[in-house]
This record gives sequence, C-alpha cells and structure tokens, in this order.
Amino acid sequence: MMLIRQHARREAASTLIWAVALGFVGFITTYLWRVVLDSGSLNVLEETLEAAPGMVKAMIGTGGLAQLGVDGWVQAYVLANWIAVPYAIFTALFVAGMVTREMDQRSMEFLLSLPVSRARLLVARWLVLLGSLFLLHLAHLTGIRIGLAVLGEAGSLGRYAVAEANSLLLYLFLGSLLLAVSLFIDDYGTGAGAVLGLGVGLMLGYMATGESTGVLQRLRSALPLAFYDVHAIVMQGDVPWGHMAFLGGGALLLLALSVWLFERKQIAV
Repeated sequence: MMLIRQHARREAASTLIWAVALGFVGFITTYLWRVVLDSGSLNVLEETLEAAPGMVKAMIGTGGLAQLGVDGWVQAYVLANWIAVPYAIFTALFVAGMVTREMDQRSMEFLLSLPVSRARLLVARWLVLLGSLFLLHLAHLTGIRIGLAVLGEAGSLGRYAVAEANSLLLYLFLGSLLLAVSLFIDDYGTGAGAVLGLGVGLMLGYMATGESTGVLQRLRSALPLAFYDVHAIVMQGDVPWGHMAFLGGGALLLLALSVWLFERKQIAV
C-alpha cells in the first residue's frame, strides 16, 4: 500500500486536472444536444456526417435518425471513438512516468534500494494507473449525468456506464501494452514520444481505416479500439462480455510480461 500511495500522490495533480477536463467534456457535449436540437440543425448535421470521409465517420459514427434521440446523440457524439484521443494521450503520458521517467532522473536506483521487489513496485504503479483511469471515466460519466439533469432527460445511464467500463478496460489494455514497450527506453523524452506516438497512432490508425477492405480490414479488427462498440452498447443494449474479458485478461497478461521484462532489465544500483 505504501508504494501505491506514494505513486498516487505523485500523479494526483495531473490526474485531477484530466478528470475535471473530461468531466466538463462529458457535460458540454451532452448539453449540446439541446442546443443543436433547438437550432433545428440536427438533420443538417446528420446529412453532413453521412457525406463525411471514412475517418470522420469512424471517429463519430453514424446512426441515422437514431441520433434525434438523446441516446443516439450520446453514443454518436459523447461516447464515440473521438474520445479515444484524450484517453490515449493521458494513458501514454502516465505510462511514460512509471519507469522511463525514473530511469531518466536516476531515481530508479533509489527505489530499488528499498526493501521491495521489482514486481511489487511495477504492480503498485499499474494499480495506480487503473485507479486513475477509473477516476477519469467516472468523471466523464458524471459530466454526462449532470448534462442530462440540466436537459431534464433520463437517458440510458446504465448503458452509458457499461460503455465507460468497456472504455476503461480498453485503456488499461493499451496502458499495459505501452508499459511493456516503455521498458526498452531509458530516456524520458524519447520514451514519452514513443509511447505517445504508438498509443495515439493505434487509435488514429483504427479510425483512418474505417472504409478499408481485405487484409487491411482484418488488421483493423485486431486493433484495440475494435473492441469498443459504443453503438451496440447504447443503442442495442448489448453487454460486450467477450470484448471486456479479452481486454481485461490481455491487460493482465501484458502486465505479467512487463514484470518479467522489468525483473531482467539491467539497472545499476
């Protein structure tokens, strides 16, 4: 618990800032439904989206006239794939600070001189990542709930919560993957750039290949964001147990790989 508290305190300020920002994003994007509806421009927005390039459709999604309801708006514009970008940026920067920053600042030697194993140190920091991602998703969901309250709409809050849970596991998986990659880089600037580029690149790569076919489409279906189908969750009421189990199990396996790599990493103490 000491290791968890120590790292949580170190990351508390930045996590809180991100949580407040995502909470505001959840609120304002939900509230915009009434603004667009009252302006009479929902149909224009729908027509524009239908004619948009594939990457834009992949970021936002299309749902036809379903978007005239609050659930359709939330799945298309609040919980859509575009929210992957800020989550991926946060996850990558957080992961870069777990080991690579300590190596760059020469403070890892001190940490490993404490009576704790490398495995406990890394797992404790991974648990802080999990807690931080939970806080961000809770803040985003709370923002949506406040927006619905201001609008006087009930919405399908339970379905939104399932989508947030699916998203949390997605970025925990991504964070675990980036953690394994970061263990090969000791320079913080290089490491942060590498994991940030990889994390955001995987998300944008999925969006950019929305209209692909053949081999590229099969590769796209293996990218992390393919395991987040907000339309099926919110509009059809599906609970993606298989996808969530895959992401959660994959995150644990990648954590185990990271522990194995960290225990064999050459560090002067």
